[in-house]
Amino acid sequence: MIYAFFYGLFTGLLLSLMLGTVFFCLVQNSITNGFKSGIYISAGVIISDIILIVLSYFNSYLFPPGGTTELIVRLCGAVFLLFMGISNLRSHKKVLFPTAESKNPVILGSKGFMLNILNPANYLSWLAVAATLTNVMHFSSGQRWLYYTGALCSIFGMELLISIGASWLKKYISATFLRRLDMVLGIVFIVFSLLLLKPLILGK
Repeated sequence: MIYAFFYGLFTGLLLSLMLGTVFFCLVQNSITNGFKSGIYISAGVIISDIILIVLSYFNSYLFPPGGTTELIVRLCGAVFLLFMGISNLRSHKKVLFPTAESKNPVILGSKGFMLNILNPANYLSWLAVAATLTNVMHFSSGQRWLYYTGALCSIFGMELLISIGASWLKKYISATFLRRLDMVLGIVFIVFSLLLLKPLILGK
């Protein structure tokens, strides 16, 4: 059970490092409107993640249990991770910090919610996670929810750290920095893709 929680923490850390629109929004608002604005945006992100997790959790049951399903999930998961890895290796993100105008908690929370939930990659990521936990790792229901708790705690914690260190972070966020981070994440995703394929290749 403890393993499931820490595995979730690690997954949440990886997802937090995928710097997208939420990250830039978080940094700019935290600098302009203070740490509290980062909390509101992070809360909106977490609420949207909870919705995506619940949807993916129940949709994962569309995959019937059994050896064939595990094979399909492993292949699809490996292809998905490989795609994300290659996309990160080829990525050339631009540094775009949006203007932070509102201090209204509802607006800030809604902004974090919408930026996160409208990204289809987030739902696909949680669906891949749900299918893997159920059909490959064979986590029990309790282990899965402990895993999700760890992931959400990690994501929320990282976003709070980003909000706290926003002024310091912004100095170092450049196209070169984003490129290097994408390279590291790309390699990590490709390694995980190969780990999913390992039992199929080696027959173990």
